[in-house]
Amino acid sequence: MLFLGAGFANAQPFTVKETCVPSPACAEDGTVFTEDANSKATAWAWDFGDGGKDNVRNPLHSYKTAGPYTVTVTRTFVDGSTTTETQQVTIGELPPAFQKWKSDTTICPNTSLVLNPYPEGAPEGATYIWYPKGETTPTLEVDSSGCYSVEVIMPNGCKIQDRVNVKICMQPENQEGAKWFFGGNAGLDFSNSPPTPITDGKVNTPEGTSSIANSKGILLFYSDGITIWDKDGGVMPCIDPANCKPLLGNKNSTQSVLIVPQPTCRGCEYLFNVFTTSDINGEKLLTVSVVDMRRNGGKGAIVEQNTTLQQPTTERLAAVQNKRDSTYWVISHDYGTNKFHIFHATTGGLTETSAPELGMAHDSLNKGEGYMKFSAADSTSGDRRLAVVIPGPPTNYVELFKFNDSTGVLTYDKTIKLGPAPPKAYGIEFSPSGEKMYVSFQGENGTKSYLKQYDLTFSDSLIVESAIVIDSSATQKFGALQIAPDGKIYMAIDGSDYLASIGEPERNSVSAIEYKRNGVNLGGKKSQLGLPSMVQDFTQEASGPGFSADGFCTGEPTNFEAGPICDPLKDNMYVWDFGDKSGGTSKEPKISHTYTQPGRYLVSLSQSNACTSIVTKDTVVIYETPPAMNLRPNIDTCGAYVQLDMGIPAEIYEWYNRGRIIGRGKTIRVTTTGRYIAVAYNGPDRDCFSIDTTEVTLRKPPPFEMRDTTMCRDSSVVLLATGLSWNEWLWNTGETTQSITVKQPGTYFVQVKNRLNCYNADTIQVKELPSPILRLAPEYYICIPDGGQITLDPKGIGVVHYEWPQSGDTTATITVDKEGVYTVLATNKEGCVAQQSTKVVDQCEPRFFIPDAFTPDGDGKNESLDVFGAYYTNYSIKIYNRWGEVIYATNTIEGRWDGTYKGAKVQPGVYPYIVSYEAQYFPERNPVVLRGSVMVIR
Repeated sequence: MLFLGAGFANAQPFTVKETCVPSPACAEDGTVFTEDANSKATAWAWDFGDGGKDNVRNPLHSYKTAGPYTVTVTRTFVDGSTTTETQQVTIGELPPAFQKWKSDTTICPNTSLVLNPYPEGAPEGATYIWYPKGETTPTLEVDSSGCYSVEVIMPNGCKIQDRVNVKICMQPENQEGAKWFFGGNAGLDFSNSPPTPITDGKVNTPEGTSSIANSKGILLFYSDGITIWDKDGGVMPCIDPANCKPLLGNKNSTQSVLIVPQPTCRGCEYLFNVFTTSDINGEKLLTVSVVDMRRNGGKGAIVEQNTTLQQPTTERLAAVQNKRDSTYWVISHDYGTNKFHIFHATTGGLTETSAPELGMAHDSLNKGEGYMKFSAADSTSGDRRLAVVIPGPPTNYVELFKFNDSTGVLTYDKTIKLGPAPPKAYGIEFSPSGEKMYVSFQGENGTKSYLKQYDLTFSDSLIVESAIVIDSSATQKFGALQIAPDGKIYMAIDGSDYLASIGEPERNSVSAIEYKRNGVNLGGKKSQLGLPSMVQDFTQEASGPGFSADGFCTGEPTNFEAGPICDPLKDNMYVWDFGDKSGGTSKEPKISHTYTQPGRYLVSLSQSNACTSIVTKDTVVIYETPPAMNLRPNIDTCGAYVQLDMGIPAEIYEWYNRGRIIGRGKTIRVTTTGRYIAVAYNGPDRDCFSIDTTEVTLRKPPPFEMRDTTMCRDSSVVLLATGLSWNEWLWNTGETTQSITVKQPGTYFVQVKNRLNCYNADTIQVKELPSPILRLAPEYYICIPDGGQITLDPKGIGVVHYEWPQSGDTTATITVDKEGVYTVLATNKEGCVAQQSTKVVDQCEPRFFIPDAFTPDGDGKNESLDVFGAYYTNYSIKIYNRWGEVIYATNTIEGRWDGTYKGAKVQPGVYPYIVSYEAQYFPERNPVVLRGSVMVIR
C-alpha cells in the first residue's frame, strides 16, 4: 500500500478540458477528462456530479446545463487497493445560437454579402475569429464564393462556430476532383471543357496518386503516397520539421494514396486525412497522415504523420461522402483474409466502425492488387455498389458489394468470374448510373490488353456472356480507369501521350459509347498505369444550367428537369418549348410532356431569376413505343413445338423463360411446357417496349423421325415422311404431299398432322456425295479413208469402274476407227455414276505433195511441175521469178507448169511459189498458205 501510494504520489491529478456545455449540433463535443500519464491505476470509476458515470481511463462527458459540478474518480490498482480524487468543475454557458444564419447562400456576380451571426444583437463580451483569413470583426463582408466560418468566444472561454457556403451565381462549384496529377509528370484540369493538360506537375510514378481541390476547382495539394506537393508544386512542410519523414505509400502500389477531408463541427473543411498503402511485396501497411490547410499561409502543412491503421493490408482504398451529414467513409481490405476495414471520418475524428468478413480471401500477392471503387449512390435506396478487382492467375474475379453510406453497413452481393489470367484484371469503374461496369485487363506473356463493358442489369449468368470488348491491344498495356467531372471515363495506357476516353459510358455498343484510344492529349507528358484515387463524390459530373430528360418513348411521359442556376436562390422561372408546338411555364424545375410521334425535337428552356437569365437548347430523340402485343393466350396443344410470333415491328426482340433469355428473334419455336414472356424494344437503351406473356402446354405427339440421307451430285432423291397415322404434310418447300423429290442438297423440314390434330415435325439433312469427274472431249476426228483411228480418254478422277456401252469395254480408254457417238459411264467408290458422251467424226486433214525440182528438157520425163493434193478446196498456186513477177498461176490442181513464161523456156534455177488452200472438212478454219521453191533443171 505504501508502495502504491508512493508510486501515485509522483503523479498529477486528472486534467479537465472543454468546460462548456457542448453545442447540440456537435454530438461529439463534451468535456474531456484526462488521467495523468504516470498513473499506475488499472481501473477507474468516474462520477461527473450530474448523475453521469464512466469507467474508461480518459472519458468524455457532455453536461446539459451550465454550473458547478463535483467530479470524483476512484482508481483501482493492481493489488486491489483504491484511491479517490475529487475536483470542482465549473461548466460554462455557450454563446447564444446564431440568428437567421444560413448554411448555404447565393449572391449575384459583382455584389457582396455581409455575414453577421447576431443581426438582432450580439452577446456582451463576445469576440470573433473568421475563417479563412482570421478576421476578428463582428461581421464580415464577402464578394467571392467559398466556405466561411466564424467562431464566437465568450469571456468564460466557451465558444461556438458555424459555417456558410457562399456561392456566386453561375460560377462553377463542386469541383473538388477537377485537378488530376499522374504518370510521368502528367496532369489534367477538368475545370476547363474539354480538359486541358497540366504540364508542371511533380508526380512521376507508375501507379497510385491522389489530389484535392476546393469547390471552385482551385488546387489544394496532391501526392504520390510518398511526397505531398502544395498548390504551387512545393514540397509540403511538416509542423515538426525535425521529425518530417516521407509518407509510407509506394510507387508500385495500385492505390498508393487517397486524400479524404476530415469534417469539422459547423466549421469549414481545413483538415485532410491522407491515407497510404505500401507495396504488396513490402510491409503491407495502411497509414494515415493529416494535413492542416490553415498552416503555411494557406498552402498547408503536415500536422500528423504515418499513423498505422492496419497491417497487413492490400493495395486497395476507396472513399465516399455521405452528403446528408457531410461525413466520409473509407474502406480498405486485409491481406490474407476476407476482412474489410471500414473507417468513418466525422466531426469527432477518424474511427474504425467495423471489420466485416465478406467474399473471397485476398490471400496471394496477385489477389492483393487491383482497384477497388464505389459507384454513385442509388437515387432510391441510397445504397452504392463497391467493386473489388481480384486478379489472377489463374482466374480474374470482380466481387460486388452493397454499401449504405448512412449506416456504414457493407453486404455481399455477387462474385463475377471474368476469365483466365493473363491478361490480368486491373482497373475498374462504374458508369454514373452504376448500371455499366468497365474493367481493364493488362496483357502479358503474349496475351492482349482488353477494355470490356459489363451490363449489371442483366441476370448473373449473362453479365460475362454479354460483355462487350471495347478495345484490345497486343502492344500496349492498359491501366487504371477513372470517371471524371465531365461525365466521361478515362483509361491510362502505359507510355502513351494520351488517356483513352469513354464519352457515353451508359450506352450499349462500341460505337454508341464514343470510345477514343487517343481521347485527351497530355501536352507532351506520358501516362503510366495509375490515375488519381479520389472520394467518389468528387468525380461526379457537376450539375448546372440546362436540363436533363428521362423517358423517350411515344405515348409515355418524358420527364424534364432543369439544372440549378444560382441555387439556392428562390423565385426561379422556367419556360419550356418542347419542339412539337407545345410548351409550359412553371416555378418548379421539373415538368413532364408526352410526345405522340417519334422523331427528333429541339427543346428550349429559358431559366431566369434575380441574377440572370439563360436559354438552353438541346435535341431529344423520341422512339416509337412498339404496338401492343397479343400472343396466343393459354396455348394447349399436342405437338413437338409451338411457333410463337410477337407479330409487331420492333428493333430488338427477346423471349424469356424461367428468368433466361431463350431467343432474340420475332418468332420462336417453343418445345417445352412453360410460361413465356415476349418483349419487343425500340431505342438504343431499350426503354420503349411492349410486353406480353403466354402459358404453353405441350402434350406429347406420336413419334416422328426422318433419317438424314445422301444424294449424288446432279441427281435427285425422294424424301418420304413415314408413319401411317399422318394425313397432312407441309414441307418447307411448300409441298403438301407425303413425299417430295429434291434435286439439291440442304436442310428440309416437314410438319405432319394426324386426324386428332396432333402435330409433330422433323428436319432432314440431305448431304451431297461427290460424283466422278470426267473430261472427255466433245468431238474427236479420224480420217477413215486413210485407215485412221483415235483413242478416247475421259481422264477420270476418283473413278473405280468404267463402262463403254457401244463397245462393251470396261477399260479407262478405248480406240475406235469408226464414226459415231461414244458414251462412257464412270462409277466412284461412293457408288455415284457420271456419264459423258463424245462424237467421233470422219474428217481428214488436207494434204499436198509439191516436188522440189523438175526437168523440162524434152526427154519425156519429169517435163512439168505436178502438184498432188486431197481434202482441200479453193486451191491456187503462183510461181515467181527472181524479180517478183508471177510467171505462172492456176486455180486447179490439174494445171501443170511446163517451165515456160510467155511461150519461152525459163532459165534453169530456183523459182519461189505460194500455194493457198482451205480445209475441205474444216470450213471454219482460215485459209492455209504454203511457201516454197522449185528448181528447174535443163
